[in-house]
Amino acid sequence: MNLLDNEEIEKRSKKSKVLMITITIIIVILLVLCGLLLYRIINVQKDLLKLNIDNKSVNFSSDMFDIDGSQLYINIKKFATLMGYEAYNGDYKTRYSENTTNCYISSEDEIASYSLNSSTMYKKVVNNDDYEYFDISTPVKLVNGELYVTSDGMAIGLNCAIKFDISSNTIYVLSLDNITNQYISKFPNSVVNEEKKDIDFNNKKALRYGLVVVKSADEHYGVYNGNGEEIIGTKYASITFKEGSNEFTVTTDEGKMGILSTDGNTKIEPNYTEIKQISKDLNYYLVNNSNKYGVINQNGNIVIYLEYDQIGIDEEQFNANRIDNPYILFDNCIPVMRNKKWSLFDINGKKIINEEFDEIGCVNGSKTDKINNNVLIIPKYEGIVVGNKEKYGIISSKGEQYVKIVLDSVYSITTSGEDNYYITFTMPVEENGKKVEKQETYNLDQYFEEHVIEKEEVPQINQNVLDANTVKQESNNNEQVIENKTNIT
Repeated sequence: MNLLDNEEIEKRSKKSKVLMITITIIIVILLVLCGLLLYRIINVQKDLLKLNIDNKSVNFSSDMFDIDGSQLYINIKKFATLMGYEAYNGDYKTRYSENTTNCYISSEDEIASYSLNSSTMYKKVVNNDDYEYFDISTPVKLVNGELYVTSDGMAIGLNCAIKFDISSNTIYVLSLDNITNQYISKFPNSVVNEEKKDIDFNNKKALRYGLVVVKSADEHYGVYNGNGEEIIGTKYASITFKEGSNEFTVTTDEGKMGILSTDGNTKIEPNYTEIKQISKDLNYYLVNNSNKYGVINQNGNIVIYLEYDQIGIDEEQFNANRIDNPYILFDNCIPVMRNKKWSLFDINGKKIINEEFDEIGCVNGSKTDKINNNVLIIPKYEGIVVGNKEKYGIISSKGEQYVKIVLDSVYSITTSGEDNYYITFTMPVEENGKKVEKQETYNLDQYFEEHVIEKEEVPQINQNVLDANTVKQESNNNEQVIENKTNIT
């Protein structure tokens, strides 16, 4: 082998070493890139929001949730549908409306309703006339034309448990059925172990709060907490959980009802044949003995004596009138009826107005009349419609007279979610040289602006006579001119 051969071998060896080093560097770079890519994939996966319902991973649409900082908002209708509920536009009380600023969800057991910009929602158990109202942490908001509510508001509406684990970016949900199953094995004497037809849905909802209604061998009921500790002894003929007030209504063997708190303390002794809370803020209760109704406070003290045939109005007659509480109007007055005559008390039990009325509210048609809505209250002015001898007037919630009882009717028309109020009256007019009676319609806002708010003095002839003037009137969303301006003072 000569010198040239040795040099060639040495050159080839150097090239091989360079090539190996290059390949090694490339491999290392590729490994680093793969590691970075894997790390990125893991973190992207971690950043993706995940949903776990009853311990199962669930797929969901991209607009199901909206995260605002640490606050989780949930698409009400879409999430309710995912959980097996029906979902609708509009308010449940006015369910013929398609107003997208309200929505309600329903199951075979219960209905829950939400409103845009409201931090209050309400629920109603099927086949029960009472509505229960709940406060939620943040008002309902609109995102891309759809209503979203915070997780606490959604949990109340669906009777479930919802937890947002920020560290794992996972939403955990437990349905009421899942919660129920967890308690069945632990409490064999719980009422949820009975056949479904015998289960009181209200008592099933108590499980969400860690409260278990149990039944003894001698058919008496009590309450345990989730740790198996007795809260209410098993000595009552029946017990019903009231979610809205977070308390229990108990009934004795003698058929007398009272109220116990969820920690077992007696709030109201069982002395009544019927009892239910009518104001959470005031802690007022409607009570009944011998078919006579009254109002007491949480200490059992009388607010209104038990001597009335009815307290509160039939809310179903005024389902388009946005009445929050059929027992206490404008947080100020309580309508009561005795011997078919209505009167009003303030929240301290003092009579607001001495006059008694044949009617409270004006019923223009059926309960589901979609054209002219029945009216009890005028929210903008805290007005209340009252009636005598088939004529109507309007008073304030403090008993001040707005309009004398001379009207033929008071009604509202809802357009694009806004209520417009109208009054009708009969007046004498001259047609073809003869005096005849003619019914006219007047926009209530216009009347209040001209005669109530500004306190204008208007000539008075009598309760049914109207002065001649020309006004513009809006009715049924069309402008028309009505001759003879109303003088109802």
